[in-house]
Amino acid sequence: MKRAAWAGACVSWALAARALAAEQQVTATMHTFSDSEQNRVETYVVELLQGLRQGLKLSLHGALDRVLLPPLPGLPGSQENVDAITTASRPVASAELSKQEYSKLRQEGIVGLEWAPDPHGTHAGGSLYYSHESDYIGRQVGGSYSRDFRQGDTNLAFGLSHGFDTIRPESETGAPTVVHERQTEDWTGVWTQTVSPRTLAQVGFETTWVHGFQSNPYRQVYAGGEILPENHPDSRLRQAVFAQLDRYLMTRSSVSLRGRYYDDDWGIRAGTVDAHLNQYVGDHLIVRYRYRYHQQSAAYFHRDLYTEAGGIDGYRTGDYKLDDFHAHLFGVKCSVPFEGLGVRPWMSGVVLDLKVERYFDSKSFAATVIETGFTWPF
Repeated sequence: MKRAAWAGACVSWALAARALAAEQQVTATMHTFSDSEQNRVETYVVELLQGLRQGLKLSLHGALDRVLLPPLPGLPGSQENVDAITTASRPVASAELSKQEYSKLRQEGIVGLEWAPDPHGTHAGGSLYYSHESDYIGRQVGGSYSRDFRQGDTNLAFGLSHGFDTIRPESETGAPTVVHERQTEDWTGVWTQTVSPRTLAQVGFETTWVHGFQSNPYRQVYAGGEILPENHPDSRLRQAVFAQLDRYLMTRSSVSLRGRYYDDDWGIRAGTVDAHLNQYVGDHLIVRYRYRYHQQSAAYFHRDLYTEAGGIDGYRTGDYKLDDFHAHLFGVKCSVPFEGLGVRPWMSGVVLDLKVERYFDSKSFAATVIETGFTWPF
């Protein structure tokens, strides 16, 4: 579907929804992302939350992503020929194709139901997810359950999902046209605790089992004097534990500290710390400062150079994100809520955003990321 037609349909749907029941909320969001490598992503989202009966709510989510990538430096399979920011699959089979601009559309839809008869009691829900792009179809079904304790000061939440994806490489690139399948099982648990009126703490875990095709069908690897397709193991067990502490400060500001430890059976061990400071500047500007540090080890089959065509135990990769490295990200985000600015009533909930971040890592990759957008509740 063309972008203009899709966006027009979203706006028409959102405007019509304003005349429906009072137990309804419609939000439209548009964001653009670009970096110093001239990668660009445009995202358009419309979300609907509709009350059906006492304690039962329906949610609908529709999104369109448009990815625009410039010609890549280097040859296919080289580190320079990898899109490290968007991680969008990009069919590149020759040096000639890698010198052409690339454009891709992705559509996404989510339908969810939430049942919460008591605002401070039991919550249960389920969701269906579907996404489509020219060479990839993603599907997921999920369920969640949570319960409040101690008058809402404590909450325990659990989620379970099953994903089943189909990967169809684009045949005109020269890549093999074999259709691949991948399945994902994900299990999460989160404990949230109100420590004081100004402090909130959270700890949790996530376990993910992925089985099926996990390589990039367009990425080539130089191994044993040959250029061969990337080949990853078809099974991966991923585990992570995380914690977060949010604290409101008396200076109309808040701080959020986050930590995450990850490991998997490919040999990767990773740790991430993330700090946010949110500050009101006057009544109509919110400034958010952020710093993140990430460090990880390499997958057991990753090598900078493969001397044998079979790689390591039959596996080989050209993905630098499976190597050991550390990375820094820092930036600032400014949000301007229109509430109280004397605008027309239908614009009073609009929020404009501008985010600038700088990323650099030990693999000699660096980028400046600029993101702009707005949120418009109806």
